[in-house]
Amino acid sequence: MTTAALSKPKAGRPKGSKTEQLPIVDFVLPQCSKCKSSERTGYNNVKTRASSGIAPDGYPYNFVSRKRTSCRNCGQRRIDVYYEYVI
Repeated sequence: MTTAALSKPKAGRPKGSKTEQLPIVDFVLPQCSKCKSSERTGYNNVKTRASSGIAPDGYPYNFVSRKRTSCRNCGQRRIDVYYEYVI
């Protein structure tokens, strides 16, 4: 065998390929209403529902997820609601 047969292909993007423009996503971490901390325990009892409309931030959505959690600082229980647009 020759060394050319054993060589690995070059890593990285091929020459001449364009940089793809990705969409910018705005995301605000949910906070505790009591102490304003964003530290939380793991999510449990997650419920996802197919529903469409316009989210409070003005963007369209087609799924709504409600996730139960509690604050790590003060123990306040809460439900985080996420509006998701899945293609």
